[in-house]
Amino acid sequence: MKKSEAARLLAHAAAFDNRTVGEVDATAWAAALYDVPLDDDANAAVARYYGTPPEREGDRKWLQPHHVRSGRLAIRKERLGTTLPGYMPPPELETGAQFVARRRQQIDDVASGRAPARPVPLDGPMSRQMRDGLAERGWGGLDDDRGLAAVGRKVTREPEDQTAALIRTVRRPGPLGIECPQCGAAMGHPCKSRLGRTHGTRTLVAAGETPSTETPEEFAARRERYLAHLDEQAQREQAEAAS
Repeated sequence: MKKSEAARLLAHAAAFDNRTVGEVDATAWAAALYDVPLDDDANAAVARYYGTPPEREGDRKWLQPHHVRSGRLAIRKERLGTTLPGYMPPPELETGAQFVARRRQQIDDVASGRAPARPVPLDGPMSRQMRDGLAERGWGGLDDDRGLAAVGRKVTREPEDQTAALIRTVRRPGPLGIECPQCGAAMGHPCKSRLGRTHGTRTLVAAGETPSTETPEEFAARRERYLAHLDEQAQREQAEAAS
């Protein structure tokens, strides 16, 4: 808001509260409302503020810059409703930057009242890009040449195959990408070990290797044989050193 626009806004407020407006007032209000334009919504915010009674009967209402900012924002939100308006794409392909600019402009048009809010369509023609993308992924069940998806129609792939393929594409890499076969920790969750470390079995399975199938008793016996071997080696080394 420019200084001259702030002066006009203050003159509008003065019609309600009989305030005196000077150059210093206009300068200060322009600085406080630097990013708020002087439009019909700003003037409507002033009128709405003075059109509502004060919190306590007998108090005098006095407009401040934050009243204009919050009141104008409330008016724009009322036009948008509880959900954002549906996006209206251009006939030609657009870049990401063009989409952002176009989307912001459409929301601003609805919020300012320049365009009516259009609900998000739940049916209707499917874009050619979406139809081609679905065809590449093996999804069938298009109803007609308009591209309407037939509800309940069987697709070309079995649901189990599609689920498995989806899991393979979204699964995170590494041991956390699978369920731990040792402690049952779910995918994406750490192992339920005492020190919070990942179980070796889970790491081997995630790497595509086959973990050991020995029982705890077999592991204990192998450990005892290994410790006995270390003792024998230590005794030999001591004997050689003594001789």
